Amino acid sequence: VEDWSTRFGFGPWSFHDIPGMRVGCVFVGPIEFEIAQPVEGYPQEGAAKILCDYLDTWGDGVHHVGFPVDDVEEEAAGLESQGVKVLAQGGGTYAYVESGGPGSMIFELMQRSAYDLIKEKGLDGYVEEMMKQSQSTNRGEDESK
Repeated sequence: VEDWSTRFGFGPWSFHDIPGMRVGCVFVGPIEFEIAQPVEGYPQEGAAKILCDYLDTWGDGVHHVGFPVDDVEEEAAGLESQGVKVLAQGGGTYAYVESGGPGSMIFELMQRSAYDLIKEKGLDGYVEEMMKQSQSTNRGEDESK
């Protein structure tokens, strides 16, 4: 992070700890660069597994590049129909896809509203907002029972 910030002027960075990893992101124009570090006891599923498998195979480096889309599920399905491999999806807010072929790369399709929130409030602010929304949804479900 310090190297990218000093040499290339990337910043400000935003960091957040999620189960199994510490994640940092920086926006350079409309593109989000995300770095992640697995931590002790990381879960062997979803995004953490994809990251750890990548590190085991290729070592340190850029894991993926993220950018906003209006409809993650529609974009992922369209890419999959063109032979792109969908590695993981999460509730319509993100999808990791692997382009395949020469120069294969992993991209994160990010729901535009989530992308905008991360860009505005950073990862911590985004997670905090998602927790509020989840609690609000759960309260509504409890009241309907």
